[in-house]
Amino acid sequence: MPKLIVEDLELRFGGVRALDRLSFEVEEGQLCALVGPNGAGKSSVFNCVTGLYRASGGRVLFGDRDLLPLPAHAVAAAGVARTFQNLALFPRLTVLENVLLGGHLNERAGAWACALHLPRHRRAERSLRRQAHEVLDRLGLAALADRPAAGLPYGTLKRTELARALMARPRLLLLDEPAAGLPHGEVAELGELIAGIGADLGLSIVLVEHHMGMVMSISQKVVVLNLGRRICEGTPEEVTRDPEVIAAYLGAAA
Repeated sequence: MPKLIVEDLELRFGGVRALDRLSFEVEEGQLCALVGPNGAGKSSVFNCVTGLYRASGGRVLFGDRDLLPLPAHAVAAAGVARTFQNLALFPRLTVLENVLLGGHLNERAGAWACALHLPRHRRAERSLRRQAHEVLDRLGLAALADRPAAGLPYGTLKRTELARALMARPRLLLLDEPAAGLPHGEVAELGELIAGIGADLGLSIVLVEHHMGMVMSISQKVVVLNLGRRICEGTPEEVTRDPEVIAAYLGAAA
């Protein structure tokens, strides 16, 4: 499984520099957290990596490919999946149907087989459904497979979005504030779930999160951003002692 190398990544919006020659690496199978104050550039990193934003400069290497020139669908095909800070589910679809959407990237039956409902398409659909039920079971969602997404608890919807990302069979998983809006008791449970998925599936995971207790308990590496720059990286214990990190979060007087 390849590692992720972000090298001199730049992003500008007019005269505003959202990312300022940002560099960091995520090793194979590593769980790395990106943290920093609001506006530090964390979500902008994800948007550049996944092709939603066009970076102003730099490279993002995953294996032997630079992801930055690729359109979003090609980045997904290269093995990169993500969740969003704000939920991006279809409320009228069931939990199972939302999750199945993440797997169609890997369907190989072809457009004509799909249009004509040929046997190979039906076999591919059955295989996707089996995979989807396995993912739902892993995330504790099996009993809700046929429930519409609308009206389900927020924590359940967050897990549904995670399940959809896993259906793409990624090698790199980008999680954008998965614990946002969750009650305190569910945050620790979600953190254990994310760490377990990474370990069981051998995924590289990059986590953007404001719940620092969760970050410090599950991350192997933490990269701290401020104003689009990397100001510190290391183990959770190392970054919490760094004076520049303390100043970014609490002010220089602290």
